[in-house]
Amino acid sequence: MTTCRTTRRVALCVCLSFLAATEAALAADVSPLARLSFEPSMQAGFSDAQGNYVAGTEVMHLVPYRGRLYAGTSLWMEKDPDIAKACQVLVLDSPRGRWRVEHQFTKANLRLGSLKAVTFRTDGKGNRVPPMPMLLAAPDVARGPVAIFVRDEETGRWLPSVLGSAAKYTTTRAVGFHRDSVTGVDHVLAGTDTLGILAGTYDAAAPAHIRWAGVSEMKTPEGERVMGFCDCNGAAYCATSRHIYRRRDSRSPSWQEVYFCPEETKPCGIRGLTAVPDPHGRGEVLWFAALSRVRRLDPADGFKETVELRMPAFLGRRLGVPVAFALAAYDELLPVTLPDTGEIVWLFGFESSYPRAFVETVPPPKLQLLVHEGHRWYFAAEARYFVRHAKGPEVSYEVAQVTDPRQPTLVSVRAIAVSPFAEDRGRAFYFAGFDCNSVPSHNTAWIYRGEMRSK
Repeated sequence: MTTCRTTRRVALCVCLSFLAATEAALAADVSPLARLSFEPSMQAGFSDAQGNYVAGTEVMHLVPYRGRLYAGTSLWMEKDPDIAKACQVLVLDSPRGRWRVEHQFTKANLRLGSLKAVTFRTDGKGNRVPPMPMLLAAPDVARGPVAIFVRDEETGRWLPSVLGSAAKYTTTRAVGFHRDSVTGVDHVLAGTDTLGILAGTYDAAAPAHIRWAGVSEMKTPEGERVMGFCDCNGAAYCATSRHIYRRRDSRSPSWQEVYFCPEETKPCGIRGLTAVPDPHGRGEVLWFAALSRVRRLDPADGFKETVELRMPAFLGRRLGVPVAFALAAYDELLPVTLPDTGEIVWLFGFESSYPRAFVETVPPPKLQLLVHEGHRWYFAAEARYFVRHAKGPEVSYEVAQVTDPRQPTLVSVRAIAVSPFAEDRGRAFYFAGFDCNSVPSHNTAWIYRGEMRSK
């Protein structure tokens, strides 16, 4: 078992606008994914063509599915009392189309914890079935039935598949998918903070065609959230706020701890758990972010830990300003094949903060502050993301930014997706986000479209 140690994340504070030094620093990046041309795709606070009001303080997820792009929202910290605190599933049908509400959840569902596309190829007994693609949405629930909603492809309706019942606020922060190496059964894995990890199998007779096990495979550690799932070298892994576990496949599966980060906290947690090729060519390794550092674990070498990137120091050098903290990889690391070269790179978003002493020395015209009383950190209002390169044993990073002078407070990139639209030919990308950081907000959820520039 591996342990990481560094300083604890302190309380959240303020939003800070784009600094002049940033633009010059970012110009040095050379990757085509670090110099996209951006245009707004969606800003919350409008009515769609059917008259449904699109609201949201954050866009939590972006998922391409069957030729469309889907988004999940959050109403956390919405300060307008006339807006229902109920998350939505949004959909975009074409590159130049207009986002619309496909499903409206209730006031019991503040945030969409997970949005995931999966495909079952076996039933609960391991028998082969025709491929069964599903789009799953997992909203938080105040109390009562905890459900994952499944999109019905014939009607476009979202049908609930109930995991269990909770007596308090419950979040399903992560959904995974894994084929058991012993039984050959495909499982969707739902990670909740109160019910633990539950496994579901395909059953044509079950509600929404998923049958959930009656008991959890693992209890979530007290005070933690399930943050992510991935398969690495054929084994399933799960990250919670402070732990990483490996699944032991069998008819009675269990989970074994392989990593522990004692100083990580629930608001942050181990994020972005993803399997990537081992830079040394030995299968796959686990990639994730924790405590302002990008890390990887090698299962073939006793889960040896390697720190790939110390984000505050790297950002300080690149941006020319001191950076105190970085929260990265809200979702999984996104692999992208560059259409002109065939190189595979990876994208992930983040937010960062500046030290109070630095902010207080910057002339007021360069700052745009959103003050939250009692806090001591200043969060950058820029929507930045990293581009990860891995060429053999050499791993390097670039930092880039979604830019729009008309919208100076984008705050953070939570989700990134390659455009699912055929006419874009893999040259367009969607970025989405905002992080309220406990600051009262109003219709701050955003989505931008970025296109590769012509040579």
